[in-house]
Amino acid sequence: MTGGLSRAGLADDGTGGRHRAIGPARGGRAGYPLVRVLTVLAVTVGLGWWAAAPVSHWEAAATAWLAQHTGLEMTRELPGTNLVHGFYGYQPYFIRITPSCSALTVSAAAAGVSLLILGGSRRQRIGGAVLAVLLLSLGNLTRLVAVLWVGRGAGINTMITFHDWVGTVFSYLLLIAVLLLLIAVRLPRGAALSGGRRRRPARRRTSGDQRRQPAREKQEDHRDRPR
Repeated sequence: MTGGLSRAGLADDGTGGRHRAIGPARGGRAGYPLVRVLTVLAVTVGLGWWAAAPVSHWEAAATAWLAQHTGLEMTRELPGTNLVHGFYGYQPYFIRITPSCSALTVSAAAAGVSLLILGGSRRQRIGGAVLAVLLLSLGNLTRLVAVLWVGRGAGINTMITFHDWVGTVFSYLLLIAVLLLLIAVRLPRGAALSGGRRRRPARRRTSGDQRRQPAREKQEDHRDRPR
């Protein structure tokens, strides 16, 4: 008699006993992680296109506000647009916050990874998503203000070079920091401080009388048995 697979996912070993079959009992679950990854990518691309209108306008306003409060008094946002303009001496310049410069696309991707792909409790998934969005938004805002500062101090050509090279490296480092953050929020408490080692509970010492007590009780029980 050859072994078969029962409805409950138990395999018959041919001897009457049953054991748990290796692999998923239902074939539909095997592709579920891939579906989650594709869902995150689809939502991310959709939000990236949506960022061309309202979100990039908010980011332009936030960039101009932060630039004004860090010493660039002449920096302004053109109302209702995603353009921020400043001055290099008397020469004006503009930066446009496009979907590729916006933090929304990568923030949506990081939040989706934390919520739908990585494991952990509900608190870890939601907390990781919120922290990732905050870190990416503030980091991207800092990058945009730094571009404005370079434009004011060194001119338009240097500003473009800074945006294309230094800003790109900064974005990669920021993404690595977010990945480490998503891992850190899922570590058990105290694992980073103890190096991942858990202390074993101390074994309680027993005296010689306590160790000999079970043997004495066994001898007395043997004597009391009727012969």
